[in-house]
Amino acid sequence: MRKALSFVRLDYITVKPYLTAKHLLLFVGAALIISIANGNASGSVGILMAFAVLYASYPFAIGEKSNIDALYATLSIERKMVVFGRYLFSLMIDLFTALFAFFFSFASLTLMQTDFSATATLTVILILFFFFSVIKAVQIPLYFKLGYTKAKFVAYLPYLVLPLMPMIGTRLFNNVFLLVQAVELLKWLAGNTAAAVLFGSFIWLIIMGGSYAASVSFYLKRDF
Repeated sequence: MRKALSFVRLDYITVKPYLTAKHLLLFVGAALIISIANGNASGSVGILMAFAVLYASYPFAIGEKSNIDALYATLSIERKMVVFGRYLFSLMIDLFTALFAFFFSFASLTLMQTDFSATATLTVILILFFFFSVIKAVQIPLYFKLGYTKAKFVAYLPYLVLPLMPMIGTRLFNNVFLLVQAVELLKWLAGNTAAAVLFGSFIWLIIMGGSYAASVSFYLKRDF
């Protein structure tokens, strides 16, 4: 675990020059404008979580430019540890951003003199956390397989595909019984917060576990 945390620290040092006040103010400003325009904080949370996805890709871009993977190979650093450290870094960014988004929502709604609901805000944050986690679960293995430059275009396709999945699934889901059962399950989960969190966490672990396994497999096969 200590080695993984060392990679997290290294990734942080890598992206730190890009975590400028100018960039932060840009995202916070955009989030504030959206909050004021919509009268709620849902859109602003989405902007801030997208900010986390963007910065999670920076270690891949900067590492490719500096050929740091070749350095890892020369130093005989275990590749599985590199992958684990990168996922841990990504998770820590998400958690920090989610915490920041919560307090930002409180501050922005207070500024607009609008009632703040901690439960509603946490629900939005959890949904967006899951949504962007799925995106990164697709992106990260591609970065490990192809490198940032070759993968960056394909890696952003999930932003276009995922929002269309419910519509596509409905069109392709010809089994009416299964569709009705799925809808009933979603309704039940909507009324049972604890069950919804457990179910979502289980799905999240499966997705991220599969993503991690794919990343390890791809990274072990790459030559530097």
